[in-house]
Amino acid sequence: MLSSKLKGRTTWIFDLDNTLYSSSIGIFNQIDLKMKKFISIKLKISEDDSFKLQKKYYKKYGTTLYGLMRNYNIDPDEFCNYVHNVNFNKLSKSKILKDRLRSLPGEKIIYTNANYTYAEKVLNKLGIKEVFLDIFDIKKTGYIPKPMKKSLNQLIKKYKLNPGKTVYFEDLKKNLKYSSSIGFTTIHISNESIDELDSYIDFRFKTIINALDVIIKVLKIEEKNEH
Repeated sequence: MLSSKLKGRTTWIFDLDNTLYSSSIGIFNQIDLKMKKFISIKLKISEDDSFKLQKKYYKKYGTTLYGLMRNYNIDPDEFCNYVHNVNFNKLSKSKILKDRLRSLPGEKIIYTNANYTYAEKVLNKLGIKEVFLDIFDIKKTGYIPKPMKKSLNQLIKKYKLNPGKTVYFEDLKKNLKYSSSIGFTTIHISNESIDELDSYIDFRFKTIINALDVIIKVLKIEEKNEH
């Protein structure tokens, strides 16, 4: 089945945070705390109340930012500059990741709910920025976040993607649901120990390296069989 879901794939879409690096590094925990502080300061509410609002908007809209823009007219650049100002010291260059990504045939694109500046910093810290064709960030979607259908449709339109030839790697299951329904091959990067996969997830791997190792091996076997 893995072979049939990978054969002829020419585009590889990657989420950024907790997908291309381990969630255990804790970068998103830093962002989470900064969001709480930002909301507390801007809306003049307690950090407890700001945390509740943050999670409410994240659950309802896909990003806290979208909820803040919609309900409080918060400036997105101000928000992003504040919450993405975090410590990247635990991120380091990965030659293995770079080599594996380069082994994939076709174009690689980053698809993230973060902004371009932040995504670029992460990719540079990992030493893999030049591997990617582009970064499709939250600004390019007009701040329409994953998992909204409009966000993914904009990605497809911008890069003229053929869903049937596209593989999408993501740590959040909900962001894979719509992409699966329109023909993407979906790969969930997660440590979840669940025996049964959701119908919209084709494969699950514990880490991005695990996933790429298996995929490259399968593609090489396919190539060998064709000759």
